[in-house]
Amino acid sequence: MFRRGALLWVAVLAFAARAASPGLRVEVYPLGLTDFELASKVAAEIVSEHGKLFPDKPGNRLIILETDAHHAELRKALATLNAPLKHVRIQVVFLGRNARSERTVSVGGRTTEGEVTVRVGPPSRSTPSVAVHAGQTDTMASSLVQQELFVISGGQAKIFVGQDVPEADWFWSWGLQQGFWTGRVRWREVGASLIVAPYVMDRRIRLRLTPEFSYFLDGKRRVTAIETMTTEALVEDGQEVDLGGLSAENREFATRFLTGYSTAGEKRSLEIRLRANIE
Repeated sequence: MFRRGALLWVAVLAFAARAASPGLRVEVYPLGLTDFELASKVAAEIVSEHGKLFPDKPGNRLIILETDAHHAELRKALATLNAPLKHVRIQVVFLGRNARSERTVSVGGRTTEGEVTVRVGPPSRSTPSVAVHAGQTDTMASSLVQQELFVISGGQAKIFVGQDVPEADWFWSWGLQQGFWTGRVRWREVGASLIVAPYVMDRRIRLRLTPEFSYFLDGKRRVTAIETMTTEALVEDGQEVDLGGLSAENREFATRFLTGYSTAGEKRSLEIRLRANIE
């Protein structure tokens, strides 16, 4: 991080040296718990064509080259974002469904001395026979689990989707193609969760949801957050959100993340709904 910070300052100083407009100076804006992405967007709208914005996400700060007048405007806007933080109470509902099909075959009937006939259908009273009956039973089981999270605005919490992912091999191959993990040793004990990060904006809440995998690889416990799959939703205070409808661009990933087959051969699907309230 030190090396990256040093390179960033070199870039800032080089740009300042090339700046044609007089009166420009560099000021650093630490963001604390202020949402980094939102602060960057607000600052970008204020910075003039002669100024320059240098977002430093690892350092959680903005480095800005601007005039005194623009710096005053920036301080005022960022101070508004840095107002006393509120808390968000998030109620999470997990609705699980397990579907199972069973096929059965039964043999029944009566016999007497002589020839025995086996046929499909009900037994006849006049002819000695054995009847073969086939049937199929479909069962559906549902489960409802609730969880409550209490998160500061700008912070984050985890929603645990499952201790084991249903299609670990598919996620492993997919992650290799995306460059999230490397090596020939397959991961094991793969768990799935969602990182939920709420941010209060007036009377609305911006929710950022990021899938995360925890697993053992090469004997070490590792955690990988899939930032490219982050989904955002802007909701009203108290509005319920169905997470299954938020990942339209990555439908296959979302479907496999929330659906699979258990070791008993049962089809398993999970719906996650959450309701966020500003405290």
